[in-house]
Amino acid sequence: MNNSPNINKIRTELYDDVWSEAMIIIAKKYGVSDNGLRKRCKALSIPIPPVGYWAKKKTGKPVVEKPPLPLFTETILSNESQTYDSVVSRINHKKNNTGLLELLTFEDLSIDQIENMHGFDLMTSKSLETFTNWCNSLVIPGRLNDYDDLISKHKFEIEYREARDKEYPFRDENIILDDPLVKIRNRDNESVLPIEVSNGKRNRAYRIIDTIIKSLYNLKASISIEHTDKDNISIELLHSVVSFNMYEHKSKRRYLFDPTAVKDFSPLYQEVFNKIFQINWQISKHRYYDSLDEKPIFLSYTDSENNPLEKQVSKMIFEVYKECCNMGIAYILNSKRSNLEFEQKEDEQCAKEQKRKQKEIEEEKQDHKDALIKNITVHANDWFNYEQLNRYANELESYIETCTNEEEVQLLREYIQLVRENADKNNPLSKILQEMRANNVQVDNGY
Repeated sequence: MNNSPNINKIRTELYDDVWSEAMIIIAKKYGVSDNGLRKRCKALSIPIPPVGYWAKKKTGKPVVEKPPLPLFTETILSNESQTYDSVVSRINHKKNNTGLLELLTFEDLSIDQIENMHGFDLMTSKSLETFTNWCNSLVIPGRLNDYDDLISKHKFEIEYREARDKEYPFRDENIILDDPLVKIRNRDNESVLPIEVSNGKRNRAYRIIDTIIKSLYNLKASISIEHTDKDNISIELLHSVVSFNMYEHKSKRRYLFDPTAVKDFSPLYQEVFNKIFQINWQISKHRYYDSLDEKPIFLSYTDSENNPLEKQVSKMIFEVYKECCNMGIAYILNSKRSNLEFEQKEDEQCAKEQKRKQKEIEEEKQDHKDALIKNITVHANDWFNYEQLNRYANELESYIETCTNEEEVQLLREYIQLVRENADKNNPLSKILQEMRANNVQVDNGY
């Protein structure tokens, strides 16, 4: 689920590619064989052109239509302890998995539907059964030689710290004697897994933590140690950041009384490890999702006589993943709400802008109407002048018909031409119609 945007992008690109050119050409683009590309398309539920498709298309023969890209449910649970760098590499070994965990897609679900979901509603019922069986099958080995790298680093770091503190007994008091013969270099602690147990119980702690880490890798978690002044672990799982710490409880034990010892004000007891382990978990929203208003979840598991931590690992992984699913649902719900709110604001903004533009148009039309109305008197006077000049010209032409002097006739004709030209200049109709067409204004009846 946490990689669904990347999966959708990869699937869409690959889907478009395999339907644009022959498989052997597209395979070179991805650096794989055409058979390997077919397997990846199958794993990603991408339909591909049938055999002979490109040959038929080249010769102009009818071919099958390009089918739509189907929805895809992401595979999560695998039996391989590995990190997952790309979608294709994650799904490439699908046939080797004994169990696959599928998380539902939420694209077609409404906010009301998601609001009623919690925890393992994120999975299909079959996947939940697979996941439950897988959790119940987790077993802490009695002996382990192949530790995870994070545990190996913890082992070497703790051994160094013990040797360094022995070499520099006053280090905590910032007193370091300069001895050229020392074999241990003095340096600050390097951050490692937060495991604080006695030396005699460290192997037991490693076996428990190793099983937990490898289980989280199987769930596609990304695990790292942050470089701080404290030991820590950061686990990115679904839309959550998970951390834990393991420690061994301590009990107060009184010092044995020594009558020859010098009396001082030291306490009469000391704290010693008592072989009881505890693991505390914290599940928080991912730091990138500041808009997600979810408080951290805390889970705690402690050794007991009838229920040691080794027997609680299955329950531990089950409950931690359930809380991550809850956080994932909360993130998706929040994203849906944010997107809906954004779309509503966009619609409101568009409607507001449309209203503003419409108002400007109406105001512009009204201004033009007002201008036309204001000039009606001017237009009327121009029209009367136009009509009067035309009548005047007509009367002069009637007079010419009675005139016998050729010189007078010629001069009057030139004068009449001037009158008609002046009349045309006073004609307001062409100007009014031109303005009306340009502004597309329809004057209401009643003006």
